[in-house]
Amino acid sequence: MAPNNSGKKQFNKQKTRLYKSRTIKSQDIDPAYDSKQKILDVSQFVNSRAYEIKSFEQSQLNSKNALASRVFQNLPRILRRRAASHNVKRIPKRLRSRARKEMSSNLPVKKMPRGRRLYKLLLKARLLKVASKIKMMKFDPSDTVFAKSNVRSQFIQLRKEFKKLEGGDEQGYTKLNNSVGSRDNVGVNELASRPKGNIKYSKRQKEFVWTPTHIWHVKRFHMIKKYGYQMPYSPTQKCFKLMNRWNRSKSVCFDTSYFPSLVMEIPETSDFENMLKKLTNKKVLSKKVLTGQKSYNGWVNWGVKQIAPGFIYVNEDLKTILVRIYPSVYLSLFNQLKEAVAKLDKATIYDCRYALGSIELSGPLSIKSLSKIFHFKNLSSELKDIWYNLSKIKDSDLVPVGTTFTFNLQDPRIWQRPTKNPYKPKQEQDVYDTIIALNSISHVDNSIVSKLLTSEGRYASYENQLSIKQLGKHYSVMESKPSDISHSQIPIILTKIDSQKWLMILPWYWVTPFWIQLTKITDIKPGGTKQLYQFQFENNKPTFPHDYPWLVDGWTHNDLIGEANNIKAGKLPKSQVSVQQAERKITKAFDGNKCEWNSLRNMIHLAHCSGVENLPNQKNRPNFANFDGMNRIIVTRHDVEEMTFQYRDEIVDKADPVVELFDKRNDFHNEFYNRTYSLSDNSPIVRTKLPIVQISLAIAKDGVIEDNARIYVSEDADNIDCIGFVTTGSMNLNVGKYTGIGCIIAQKRILEEPNVKLYVRNPGKSKTYQVEYRVI
Repeated sequence: MAPNNSGKKQFNKQKTRLYKSRTIKSQDIDPAYDSKQKILDVSQFVNSRAYEIKSFEQSQLNSKNALASRVFQNLPRILRRRAASHNVKRIPKRLRSRARKEMSSNLPVKKMPRGRRLYKLLLKARLLKVASKIKMMKFDPSDTVFAKSNVRSQFIQLRKEFKKLEGGDEQGYTKLNNSVGSRDNVGVNELASRPKGNIKYSKRQKEFVWTPTHIWHVKRFHMIKKYGYQMPYSPTQKCFKLMNRWNRSKSVCFDTSYFPSLVMEIPETSDFENMLKKLTNKKVLSKKVLTGQKSYNGWVNWGVKQIAPGFIYVNEDLKTILVRIYPSVYLSLFNQLKEAVAKLDKATIYDCRYALGSIELSGPLSIKSLSKIFHFKNLSSELKDIWYNLSKIKDSDLVPVGTTFTFNLQDPRIWQRPTKNPYKPKQEQDVYDTIIALNSISHVDNSIVSKLLTSEGRYASYENQLSIKQLGKHYSVMESKPSDISHSQIPIILTKIDSQKWLMILPWYWVTPFWIQLTKITDIKPGGTKQLYQFQFENNKPTFPHDYPWLVDGWTHNDLIGEANNIKAGKLPKSQVSVQQAERKITKAFDGNKCEWNSLRNMIHLAHCSGVENLPNQKNRPNFANFDGMNRIIVTRHDVEEMTFQYRDEIVDKADPVVELFDKRNDFHNEFYNRTYSLSDNSPIVRTKLPIVQISLAIAKDGVIEDNARIYVSEDADNIDCIGFVTTGSMNLNVGKYTGIGCIIAQKRILEEPNVKLYVRNPGKSKTYQVEYRVI
């Protein structure tokens, strides 16, 4: 085709089309538009097209509402609930009317119950009315009511008791000083009776006691039944990274009322000091600990034997000792102390499991958050100044561990929302001046301590405790002031128990009011037992009982983990290989579902006594074995593995740990440390404990550390070179890599010799990773 040389300019069709698409067509023929002067009369133009503009705006709103997500989907992540998609009551009050409109077409038609079911519901309503009337009369229903099996018999018994009390016959009943039902439940020289709770939920608490904030937690947390309590495990929302951020920058609170407490009163000075020496295993305690200015946070012992990490508060003037410890060991400790106290003159022990509650706070803004719900009365100006300056500090590490305060507080619910501390000191102190003042001045009032640690004092704190209805009436009056309501003072002990952790001890029935107000603060997130475990791990600190295999609780926990993993593996499809099956392909000496300390003990002793541990790794296994009668002769490393598997089920006592913490005062431990020990034959192996030390691990380069991982002293991961196990291993968000807490055998060749490298192999995996370690 000949080129077009007509001289006319050729346009690109694609560019022309693009240009036209970007051109906005306009209508110039309009009365409001002056074409000569090119001016538009806006008011005339808008008035002529008012209907069109309104229709356009309305269509936008309609389309927005039609395409928008529903109310519960627009909530922030922290307020989302799965049940909110069909339950309007799970949505915040300010959005419920809109949610009802959205759900009006989808709400199911509720059918009223009929017949026997309707009768039972009406009977239960009458039962609750009678119970509430007895509570308003400031009495508790007797134990016979709770012992009845069905609602009808409970109602009949309650009616009898109500008529009896209405007639003035109060014999056999304890008069309460409040209409809420708060009472002091304490056992004197014996265990306290289990709290009955509300009659509506009494049957649910027969085996597992509810903590004071159970109703609040059960709506927002996964709950677990453990140690006789229903404990909050973890929030229902995904919050692993969130909790880590909050713990590092703000604060996290925990209701730890399931940590039981006991109080001992020992008037004789010598008996008092001997009891302290047995509990702390220390010959001398500092004067500040004895006077109550500081608390003791460490191992609770009984004589030489370690029991568990715990908290002890001592007041020498009042001759009282408060012990707070892990729930799994409480009963055994209480019985031991009860026997010891019975031998002392005029000494008494009180079981305060259900009389004293506690709240823990972790994070740098803990004190600042508490200052928003702490309202003092008759507090000294010196302590006010210190508290004000302390609430300004954003680094809790500056405050010494053990620092203790005692306060008489007002009911925090009287103030509807958390408020800033209105007090302003005459002169603001420097951070270091505040810390110096903390150490130089005592902040403990013995009258407050006595009020908190005695049954009479706790009973007095519940006087005129406000109900929710009374608080509602107070809020409804516009000009009401906190001073208009009469209420009692609440005694508390606030003490620092770790570098970033504070503990508040208060009466059992005051935990819920403080907790509800505490969770309203924007700088606080509530956590459960899983978060306590997470924070300890991320700070490279062991957690009881997970990381203490030499104690009975840690040993039992390891066995339970193995059983749980076995059950989980049994539910897997046959096509999927379990951890135990994968571990069997590598070695049959160790169990892949737990830390196999028994097999490790046997292997270490067999290898040392036979001298095989000095031989190089033998990759090709021999085709035969040598026997001396029924006993296998150990010649190679493979023989040690086979003998270890043979000794695997030979256990003297399954409940007794086969490992123990290394002690320099033990002669056998010193011989084991220097590898100079000897065993006459194979039979003492199952009766000899393995000395171990606790370490923290961190990946040196790249890799993963899991629970129950094996620790080796060589990269080849030969089983005879195994020296310990990782009790807890996971990703540590504080350092940005995998870390772990574990235990290894206590020997000089590992702990003192230079250039020793440790490696980790996860259960069921063959790859090893080099790790750095530090003895805890």
